[in-house]
Amino acid sequence: MPTVSHLNLRIDPTQYIPQIREVPGYDYIHLVRQPKYMIDLSLLNEKVYYLNEIFSAKAFAPKHNISLLHAHHGQLGILLLPFKEATKLPLVTSIRGRDATLADQPVAYLENMKLLFEQGEQFFPVCQYLADRIRAWGCPEEKIRVLYGGIDLSRYQYRPPSLVGAQNILSVGRLVEKKGHHILMRAFQKVRAKFPQATLTIIGRGELYDELASLATQLELGDSFRLLQHLPKEQVREHMINADLFCAASLEAANGDVEGIPNTLKEAMATGVPVVSTFHAGIPELITHNQEGYLVPENNVDELSAAIEYMLTNRQLWETYTLAARQKVELSFNAATQLQLQATYYDELLRGEGGV
Repeated sequence: MPTVSHLNLRIDPTQYIPQIREVPGYDYIHLVRQPKYMIDLSLLNEKVYYLNEIFSAKAFAPKHNISLLHAHHGQLGILLLPFKEATKLPLVTSIRGRDATLADQPVAYLENMKLLFEQGEQFFPVCQYLADRIRAWGCPEEKIRVLYGGIDLSRYQYRPPSLVGAQNILSVGRLVEKKGHHILMRAFQKVRAKFPQATLTIIGRGELYDELASLATQLELGDSFRLLQHLPKEQVREHMINADLFCAASLEAANGDVEGIPNTLKEAMATGVPVVSTFHAGIPELITHNQEGYLVPENNVDELSAAIEYMLTNRQLWETYTLAARQKVELSFNAATQLQLQATYYDELLRGEGGV
């Protein structure tokens, strides 16, 4: 069984562990830059190594029978170029969002990415939108393979939405600008005028926690609003099951940071929760407006509040939306299918069919 050496930003349960450890037909070595990025020690095993402690890539690769290098972020692909040069191994790089932008990037990032496009064998953007971004930067078309992130559908059982009763709106995501939580909160304030019993819960942690808590006070959202810090995955899933409507108000941040496709949207759609989101980045590849959910222009309070009001007013449409949404996730965002596609891309490259 061939072994792929993976380097990702940090080791925690949210960092696409299945795409590293569960690729069918492939063993793995899991690299992390240095110990401080080993966030979850329960994921530490004999296959985890620190890149800064590998003194000879040329000796390390054959010792561990490594056939392929996979960097799970553009920055990490650049970091692995010397490793690739020393070992002469093929290198693939996943492109996940900010790494296809110049948002908060170091000096010479674009020049280094162009070097990576030249020397790397393949690139796996997580949506067509990001594929178009790196193509515009000069990545050769023949090196691009879109690889959607999948979710484990066995963990998300579809339940028909309730057409009466509560009006609980949920959003889950890091508390950063591109998640658009501030837009959602302002839209929710407007929604409350027509739906005074509605509630909004935002789950996440991040740099904007204090700012969003202050905004909630400013908007006088009171007990109708909850801002919860990061919760264990099982608790998030419980909130998802109990939600009536899921909203991802994603937008391009002032510094140019963008999403790929939020996994939380896929999880809500798999669970049977109707979704409202924005025409942002790869989201329209997941949700066709007025088919699997409802989309509005990004960074627009009035449009978002109108969409939420439309959904709350027309609950009879929810089952049609959610059945189509579950089907879409099963078709294109099933983890098992996407992991098999990842293995196929590896196979083609190692057989010499996917290189250039």
